[in-house]
Amino acid sequence: METSEGVDVISAEVIVGSKSGLHARPAAMVVALAGTLDPPVTLRKPDGLAVNARSIVKVLSQNFCYGDLVVVEATGDGAEDSVREMAELVARELEEDDAIVDAIEASD
Repeated sequence: METSEGVDVISAEVIVGSKSGLHARPAAMVVALAGTLDPPVTLRKPDGLAVNARSIVKVLSQNFCYGDLVVVEATGDGAEDSVREMAELVARELEEDDAIVDAIEASD
């Protein structure tokens, strides 16, 4: 994970770790975590438009696949923590039973 700080924008580049990409359950876990983060985060491909990670429709529309590079971004107070937490989740294999339980517990 590479973190860069710009004009109040914190970003990290991370590789999608789920073998199924960010589809179905993994996308739902991303959205669940995003709903707990303040400030909110966006996700995008390096050459794409940023989408709100709190929207399952927008996350699914990006077609993030296994091995894709994803840019996680946030601005404002707490942005570094929000970006770090989301980047760590996106990098994990989210189809394993233990990962699902961990992600659900983390969002509580």
